[in-house]
Amino acid sequence: SWWQFRRVHRRFGWKFWSFVVGAAPLDPELEKFWRKLGYVVIQGYGLTETAPVATLNHPFETRAGTVGKPIGGVEIRIAPDGEILLRGENVTPGYFTGENGGAPAGQDIRDAEGWLHTGDIGEMDADGRLRILGRKKEMIVSPDGLNVFPEDVERALNAQPGVRESAVVAAKQGSREQVHAVLALEPGVDAEHVVDAANAKLEPHQRVRAFSIWPGETLPRTSGTNKLRRGEVAKWVNGAAVAQGSAAGSDKANTVEEILRRYTGGREITGASSLDGLGLSSLDRIQLLMELEQRAGVSLDEAQFANAKTVADLVHAHPASAPAVEDFDFPEWSRHGAARAVRRLALPGLVLPLARAFAWIRVEGLENLRDLKGPVIFASNHQSHFDVPAIFRALPPRWRYRAAPAMSKEFFDAWFHPERHSFGQRFREGLMYLLSVLVFNAFPLPQREAGARDALRYAGDLMSDGYSILIFPEGKRTDKGEIIRFQPGVGMLASRLRVPVVPVRLEGLEGVLHKDAKFARPGRAYVRFGKAMRPEGDDYAAVAAEIEAAVRAL
Repeated sequence: SWWQFRRVHRRFGWKFWSFVVGAAPLDPELEKFWRKLGYVVIQGYGLTETAPVATLNHPFETRAGTVGKPIGGVEIRIAPDGEILLRGENVTPGYFTGENGGAPAGQDIRDAEGWLHTGDIGEMDADGRLRILGRKKEMIVSPDGLNVFPEDVERALNAQPGVRESAVVAAKQGSREQVHAVLALEPGVDAEHVVDAANAKLEPHQRVRAFSIWPGETLPRTSGTNKLRRGEVAKWVNGAAVAQGSAAGSDKANTVEEILRRYTGGREITGASSLDGLGLSSLDRIQLLMELEQRAGVSLDEAQFANAKTVADLVHAHPASAPAVEDFDFPEWSRHGAARAVRRLALPGLVLPLARAFAWIRVEGLENLRDLKGPVIFASNHQSHFDVPAIFRALPPRWRYRAAPAMSKEFFDAWFHPERHSFGQRFREGLMYLLSVLVFNAFPLPQREAGARDALRYAGDLMSDGYSILIFPEGKRTDKGEIIRFQPGVGMLASRLRVPVVPVRLEGLEGVLHKDAKFARPGRAYVRFGKAMRPEGDDYAAVAAEIEAAVRAL
């Protein structure tokens, strides 16, 4: 690269060989550009309070997208919510004065263990390098409980022709947040087209739900560092921007267009509006389908919704004319007599002895199940693939053989979408899926794909037959046993099915079978059952937070 772009190097000077970058996130495309030209890009990270460097990429061991490893004497830890914590002799204990919104003069700004809470969200890679994801106060939590970082969305928006600049903030809808874009556009540019084009390149949870046009030519920025004043933009969005929805009781409010408008922050919705561009989450999609049935008299399933490209397609959708998205059948055969007989032999004969051998489990809280009548929802934190065997080992027989764990449908992608995978993957994942269903009575729960509404119905069928549901609301296994945010899906299950929820707390299983480990190793673990609770309400995120708090308290 140095030789290929020698004319560029000649202009800069032969001794100019690197860029050292800090103070603000570096656009990945910009880093890629300079690396391609043969320059070394060295990123670092720190704060004024850390004097100021905390991490740095070694000039000869740089890794794109990271800010390097901690320098000598600095410790870094990632909190359960993703916040970066720093500790070391370079961290100031406090401020000389309390000006500019800082802590009071002389007050120690570190916590009891000496950690400085940076306010930044990050993650560590396998080699101990830090990657900055965004600011904690600017992070948006989608209705599905997934984190959205504004810079990622702004990058897609700013790449569209006619966009001068953009700012992405959280627009409040009760206790929920939605991705809202504020655009500064060239004259004559269609904002709807810009948003739809950007959404096509974003993940479903990142998609822009609503947008506003900034009244000036440029967005507000700081005078010295030219940083975006995102807080000022957010105040304008949540204070000045008024949704254009209609009263819920009017006839107009019950049209498909007006119902959709309430899910998109008041965006103008017509028959030609693209559904992909609306940025609906999986939970929004289920709630929307139910509301369309109740208010607009439009009866649809998720397959028809997925096949509809525009709002007009929704209005004119007919069951006979909508092709199926995929052939997705739930394993009802797992409740047949033969399957139950195999389960009665496999659990005590193979699974439970293995669980006993590797996980030395201490069980607490069984008195909370003694007088409880099923079915219930067992809601547990998620540490390992050993979680289900451990919980089955801890449950009394009357609960163990009437339980049905929910498993991620996407984890068995080769079974449900064989055309995407090799024969070996299809065989391996197919065998795992069939054994999970047969031995544990597990059922697939879509997290990103269509089918969540059908999964809710199937869970209802299971409970009608007297089976209790075991669900892991975090949606993924944690790294060090920490508990992360519960996704709202458990709130929807609890509210819709109207059955008791039993919080379950697991500890130590990440040491028995870590998510990155290939083999289990013996270790101590705890399974604690809490008192049954009956959360209610349509705010599924709030219900999920209530269940999460109960699990953390165990």
